Amino acid sequence: MLEQIAVSGAGPSARLAARILCRRLRRPTAGHVAAVARLMTGARDKRVAAMAEEALALAWGSDQEVTNRVWDTLTATPGPAWRFLLAPAPDCPHEPRVRLVTAPPNGRRVLATALKSADPELRGTMADLLRVTDHPVILGDFEDALRIAPKPLREPMDGKLEARVVLDLALTNTHLCQPAPVGRRRTGLAVVAILKRRFDLLDSYDPASLVEELVRLDDKAFPAPTAEGYRRWLRALGPGPGRERLCELVTDGYPEALAAVADSGQEPDSPDLLPAFLFCTEQWERYDALDPDGTLLENYIIKEGDDVGMYLWTVAERNGRQLPAPRGLAADPGF
Repeated sequence: MLEQIAVSGAGPSARLAARILCRRLRRPTAGHVAAVARLMTGARDKRVAAMAEEALALAWGSDQEVTNRVWDTLTATPGPAWRFLLAPAPDCPHEPRVRLVTAPPNGRRVLATALKSADPELRGTMADLLRVTDHPVILGDFEDALRIAPKPLREPMDGKLEARVVLDLALTNTHLCQPAPVGRRRTGLAVVAILKRRFDLLDSYDPASLVEELVRLDDKAFPAPTAEGYRRWLRALGPGPGRERLCELVTDGYPEALAAVADSGQEPDSPDLLPAFLFCTEQWERYDALDPDGTLLENYIIKEGDDVGMYLWTVAERNGRQLPAPRGLAADPGF
C-alpha cells in the first residue's frame, strides 16, 4: 500500500509514504530495497523519485547484499537506472569513476548483464565499462568465468560459446594482462596472458595452481593458440612445485599432464611420488628396478588414501599388472 501511494500519488501523501519506505533501508530486506528502487525509476512525483535516489545512494556499498539487490532491481528496468549507476564518483579509486565501480555487485552480475541483457543499450554500456575497469571484484568475475570448465552466467547458455565471448571482451581490457591481477592462486586470467603472448606474466602465479588450471583447461572452449601456448609452457617447467604438481596430475590420468611429461621427459623430485609416476607412465623397466616387490607403491597408496585416483587401477588393468593392496584392504578397485 505504501509503495502504491508513493509511486502513483503526488504531493505530501506520496512523499510521506516514500519517506517511510526510504527509512526502511536502514534495516534493508529484499522487499525494502526493491521497493525504493522502483520508486526511483517509476514514481509519478519527481520529488519522490529524487528522495528514493538519495536513499539508494546512501545505501549503495553499505552492504554487498544491498548493492546486489539494488543492481538486480534497477537493471530489470533500464532507463533511469543509468543516471544512478553511472553517476560520476570523482573519489572512486578505480576506473571508470562512476558509482557502479565504487562498490560493484558481485556474483558476475555486471558480466552477465553485458552478455545477456535483453536491453541492447544496457549490454553495450556494461561492455564498455568492462573494457576499461580495473576494479578487482569485476576482474575477479572475468577470472571466474574463464576458469577450468567455463559455466554459463546466471542463465542457460553453452559454456564453451560463452567462454569465447567473455574472452573476446577480456582481451580488450588492459588491466587483465597484468601480473596475477586478482591473486596468485586465481589463475583463470592466465589465458589472457597466453593469448597476448605475455608468458612472462605466468611466473607471477602460484606455479602449482597454474599447472592444475592449465592441465584441466577445456581447450575446446578457447582459440587454438591457447592450447599451443600452455602446452609449450608445461613442457618447459623446471624443478619446483609446478613440476611436482604436473607429475601428481599424471597419477590422476589427466591427458594433458601425461602428454607433457611424455614429450619433455619431466619427472618428480619426490621419491615418494616417483614409483606411482613411473607406474602411471608405464615405464616398467624403471619401475620394476625401483620397486620390485611393490612396497614403495603400497606405501604411496596408504599415504595418499582417498586421494589416490582410479588411474592406477586403469593402468594396472591395461597392462595385466597387480597393484599392491594396502594392508587390511582388498586389492579391488571398488574398495
